[in-house]
Amino acid sequence: MKSVSKISVFMYFDYREYIRGVLELLQSEGTSLRAIQEAAGVPGSAFFSRILDGSRPLSVANAKILAKSWNLGSEEAEYFLNLVQFGNEKHVDKRECLLKKLLAARASKQEYALQDSALQFFSKWYYPVLRDLLPLVPAGTSAEKIGRFFTPPLRAPQVQSGIRYLTEAGFITCDSNGNYRVTSPIVSTPPRVRSTILRKYHLKNLEINEEVYDSLSSADRSITSVTCSLSKESFEKVRAEIALFRERILAIAREDQNPDRVCHVGFQLVPRAKLKEDAT
Repeated sequence: MKSVSKISVFMYFDYREYIRGVLELLQSEGTSLRAIQEAAGVPGSAFFSRILDGSRPLSVANAKILAKSWNLGSEEAEYFLNLVQFGNEKHVDKRECLLKKLLAARASKQEYALQDSALQFFSKWYYPVLRDLLPLVPAGTSAEKIGRFFTPPLRAPQVQSGIRYLTEAGFITCDSNGNYRVTSPIVSTPPRVRSTILRKYHLKNLEINEEVYDSLSSADRSITSVTCSLSKESFEKVRAEIALFRERILAIAREDQNPDRVCHVGFQLVPRAKLKEDAT
């Protein structure tokens, strides 16, 4: 089988997208899909189509066969196998460990280092807050004072490292007068990567809400909830309403001409009891 080195496996967080890219490359060079499968020695007449349409996962055993057939180097093969396990893993903690392996492998590739640094935006609960707070703070304000604006307060080194990260990753810029401005870098990742990264961020924010609850007066917080019975259809309607309300909040924030605080607004829609499992 021809080498597929023209397509770097390190570009991908989704093994199906990588396989699709390899197949398109080989077919563009005149190799039929049937010939690709026969050369690899993988079973089943619709092996690739079933993997690409999501009707079946790629096993680690077959991933090893493909890696050998496509002449992947040792680092490429290891990344591909981790990519397959990451794509198939259901357990969130195991998925997080696999994502760390993928990011560590990409860190040695300079072309992905800056791109991956943007993925760390949600690794600290205070990065998003600091990003929106800095443009509201007068130029020259010390890191120690900025830290005292937070609830709970941050230490000066946390503020300094946060500013450094946000600047290097392109989330903020600073002009010659020391004034910060928010930029909007686009971080495009597959849903599984986003969900893996955001999981700890959401859990940390829930933890912080519990921590600061008693320190905030009723005028400085709004926490409410409702418990109700819903069908699957109504559950999806509520989910859609939350999404719409989120967009309305963002619109209000964009139109605000004189903000003086950075807020975290959370929505939780989770089952507390279910009579039956959802159909799959």
